[in-house]
Amino acid sequence: MKKLIFLSFAFLALYSCRKDEADVVDGPNLNDLFGDFTILTNIEPNITTVDFDAGQELFFSGELSKNTDWVISLIGNDTGARRALTGSDKNVSISNAEWDGGANTFPGFGIEDVSVEITFPDEAIAPTLNYTLTVTGLKQDEGVLITSFEDGIGSNWTSFNQSTVSGGIVCSDDEAAKGDCYYKVSGDVPWDWAKGSVMIRPDEGTFGLQGSASNLYFNMGFKAVENVGPTNSFILFWFDEDENGDGFFDENTEDRIAYEYWSQDTEWDLISLNYADLQFDELGNTIETNGNGLMEPSKLISINVFFLANPENGVSTGYVDHLIFTTDEPYTP
Repeated sequence: MKKLIFLSFAFLALYSCRKDEADVVDGPNLNDLFGDFTILTNIEPNITTVDFDAGQELFFSGELSKNTDWVISLIGNDTGARRALTGSDKNVSISNAEWDGGANTFPGFGIEDVSVEITFPDEAIAPTLNYTLTVTGLKQDEGVLITSFEDGIGSNWTSFNQSTVSGGIVCSDDEAAKGDCYYKVSGDVPWDWAKGSVMIRPDEGTFGLQGSASNLYFNMGFKAVENVGPTNSFILFWFDEDENGDGFFDENTEDRIAYEYWSQDTEWDLISLNYADLQFDELGNTIETNGNGLMEPSKLISINVFFLANPENGVSTGYVDHLIFTTDEPYTP
């Protein structure tokens, strides 16, 4: 009798274990694979007017019937700036759908209305949700801003333009990468690649950068408008370091680090360069300079930006905007 009772308990225990194991589902939730898609709670912004400069937070929240891909697309009505927030969780919240006021690339957002479109690319019968946001204060940059050309030409800057080229700051035509102003070079130079340049210097001393180059990034917006493409036009940078601290750069005894960036298309390119990597060429070889050969951003005394283009192609036009240094990671507008 005792043996029969023991076997009965053993059978019940075994059955119980198998039942618990059956409740554990390996792999994706079947509802996410085969269930109907519905919006249980509309995905919508927590506010429709936002001042990022004042520290306000803007995020989207809502609930779906299952995990599926969603895309929140934001487009500036005036600037054309774009930002996409993406996810696949059924619960949309501040943890996965916050917008900090930034764009994916240049141009950046301005004081403007922003159109919002929310789509579900894997759901054939899903609706599209639309909203309009109003930005009254802009996201503040983190880093050392060299210039965004909003304050005009600096007292120590110098510029060069070929006789057939116009070069200078342009404002209020809605073409800037960020803000209201940018630097424009345009003209036809049939005899030379060089079109124009601007050498940017601080009012006095250096730019106040950190000593370490390894986690420092130089960032800038560049837009080729005419004579475009990776064989037709490019930006040439000179980074000049004052190694002896006398307030001047001597190209015969101090480091001038040169870098070329060729145009890609007619959109704004976001150039981001690790300062430490400027010492290497495209093959990974250390470049030769006339100074100590060390990358020392704290000694950077000037940045010269040249616009060059194929002289056989007629008029060449390029825009430059928003020179900024960031630490640890490249800049995001």
